[in-house]
Amino acid sequence: MNRQKFAIKQTREMTGLLKPVAYFFAFLYFLLTLAHFFVLQESFKWLLCAMTLLTAIINLAVGVSTAKISPERQSLIILLLLLLASSNSFLHLWLSQAPEHSTNIFVTIIASGIVLSNRSHWLASILFNWIGWITISVVLEMALIQHFFFAMAMSTLLSWFAHLARKKLVEKQLELEQERDLAIQHEQEAKAATEAKSAFLANMSHEIRTPMNGVIGMIELISQTKLVNEQKNYIATAKRSAESLMIIINDVLDFSKIEVGELTIELVEFDLEKFFTELIHDQHFHAQNKGLKLELVKNESAKTNVLGDPYRITQVMNNLLSNAIKFTESGNIVVQYDLVTLKEDLRLTVVITDTGIGVSEAALPFLFDSFSQADTSTTRKFGGTGLGLSITKQLCELMDGDISVKSELGKGSTFEFSIRLARPISTLVTKEKPHTTQSFSNLRVLLVEDNFINQEVMLAILKGLEVEVFVANDGLEALSMLSYSQATPFDLILMDCQMPNMHGYEATQRIRKGDAGELFINIPIAALTANVMNSEREKCLDAGMNEYLTKPIDIDDLKTVLLKYQPTI
Repeated sequence: MNRQKFAIKQTREMTGLLKPVAYFFAFLYFLLTLAHFFVLQESFKWLLCAMTLLTAIINLAVGVSTAKISPERQSLIILLLLLLASSNSFLHLWLSQAPEHSTNIFVTIIASGIVLSNRSHWLASILFNWIGWITISVVLEMALIQHFFFAMAMSTLLSWFAHLARKKLVEKQLELEQERDLAIQHEQEAKAATEAKSAFLANMSHEIRTPMNGVIGMIELISQTKLVNEQKNYIATAKRSAESLMIIINDVLDFSKIEVGELTIELVEFDLEKFFTELIHDQHFHAQNKGLKLELVKNESAKTNVLGDPYRITQVMNNLLSNAIKFTESGNIVVQYDLVTLKEDLRLTVVITDTGIGVSEAALPFLFDSFSQADTSTTRKFGGTGLGLSITKQLCELMDGDISVKSELGKGSTFEFSIRLARPISTLVTKEKPHTTQSFSNLRVLLVEDNFINQEVMLAILKGLEVEVFVANDGLEALSMLSYSQATPFDLILMDCQMPNMHGYEATQRIRKGDAGELFINIPIAALTANVMNSEREKCLDAGMNEYLTKPIDIDDLKTVLLKYQPTI
């Protein structure tokens, strides 16, 4: 046991012990004062009353002043209070010359073992009592000294046992505190490591999404030009590759969000039957390309509107269906779903069965682990990060559900998941996308973007929508342009967040403060960011932005924002 740590622990023990000891002695000696006053008839009555009263007052003063006494001195103060109690016993024994009053000394010796865990302080108290008692007994030549010697020895032995027990208790408490502190330290280190990993993954995903905005944007723009069939095939291949890469990036981002608790589940009303019909229709193309039959089996009771998160349910379904299609070379894939009514809510159960390669019994327990696949050959042959099923499981749990799997190697797999849905509280309202031919010819937009490729993409998209667009390369240049554009105001600012010289958050805050002129204090500002963490959305809104668009830019989302702030003619 580290002596320094044990000494610190003893000091803390005394800090909590001094006040009750002092108050107990104060109460005891006030009672002794009254007892001496009413019971004693001897001539030394007043001296004993004065001594016990003084002892009671001293103890009361110590109890009241405990907070002002340093922790390092409190163990010594307890020792002094015990010595003061022993002095009262010695005085009474000396004045009365009655051996039976030695019992007060026995009690003080035992009390020393109970309250003192400091070895030197305990020894000091014991020696003081022994020396005082022997001195008085010898000088006064009291009878029955052998009998009381035995009593003193027994009191000392009991005090020793009590002292050892208290010392062991303090040591055990110190060990427990050390274990607790170590556990807290490990927890903090693990949390810091998780946050650092998630921050790294989020940052890397952000850095990848920025150039991906240029890649996907350019592919989208090229696909809208006149192309020969061979060129269309090349563009379609490039688009599928870019979409596959975005799926991987989104998996990493979702994994990061889940680890730091940022992934939230929304409640949106949607038609369950329509949802599954459209989802299966979207996957039919991939299944047919491999010659597989994809079948949807539904329960008639499932024809209803529900409240849930259709985006996350789609993510779960797509993960499971893409795996089923990927790992099935021939045969069929069957999707069954059913909706069960609970007391207050609804529970959706979905079963996906395939005739694929299956999973070995040894690999099943690890199938839902992060970055885990059945074996290394799976990654080489089929690709993937090993995050899909881990995210799927965590999404199911976030929706108050679970997922399980049954599989046999070479015969296929059956995945079953269930999630909780809510009953709709209003009629279904569908959000219509802006019409593809929507014109924004009367809209003036300031694009604040430092990346040249992303500038090109956004300029091409905005000009294709007939938007009058101006470009600033960073926040500082945007403030300057706004300051000199008072006569021809803008209707909307598309603000990138990460830029040199002045980032989008500071630029927005300065615009809201009026640094770009009173005319633009309330101008609508839409964030353009490759960071899709929830904290980023909050950061943008806290800075004063009105909208939040992520890269790669979804053109329909962009049109929705443009339509919202298009001036009326």
